[in-house]
Amino acid sequence: MTSILDTVRSLSVKLVRYEKTAQILDHWIDLSDAEGAGIVPRFDPIAVPGLLPFVYLLQRNGDRLKYRVSGEEVNRLFEQNHTGRYLDEVVPNEIYGEVAPYFFSVFDPCICIFRGRVLLPDREYMSFERVLLPVMRNGEIQLLGTLALSSTTPLRTDPEPSAAPGPGFHFTLIELESGKVETSEKNLEPLADRYRGSTALNG
Repeated sequence: MTSILDTVRSLSVKLVRYEKTAQILDHWIDLSDAEGAGIVPRFDPIAVPGLLPFVYLLQRNGDRLKYRVSGEEVNRLFEQNHTGRYLDEVVPNEIYGEVAPYFFSVFDPCICIFRGRVLLPDREYMSFERVLLPVMRNGEIQLLGTLALSSTTPLRTDPEPSAAPGPGFHFTLIELESGKVETSEKNLEPLADRYRGSTALNG
């Protein structure tokens, strides 16, 4: 597990640009590094009160993912509270099919670093960054997600952040059992055009 955590630390330095996402990923690493924590650490939201507005917890219900918790900053972006809703109710069908596999991969377990540009009307100038992490809650794996927006979250200062990703959605998957790292990129702009003005697309 130590070598895998070293990989996660290295990718955090290389890819993660924002203060809040870096902090929650560092917290996850610390939990996993604790003696006896195992490959998927236990997570207590009370331990990170300053990050709660930027996080959400998804529970797997068969082939659907349900929001158990959705922070204030997450809700503010979408202008609605996601708690109690399903991911497939939040993300449009065409976009959902492209991004959902990365959310479900967390239960394998994997870590996903998900970056791109916000696909919302009049907000195309904003970048977003999500880190999707497996955590143990109530005896089961749940997805701990974090959201950082370039308009609301400062860039990390130590180390200096990497360059912003180019157009499209960028995914980095880290398999926690093998340490394997996979990267992929998706251009969702053609699909996004029909939804601008009504729906948030970045999951």
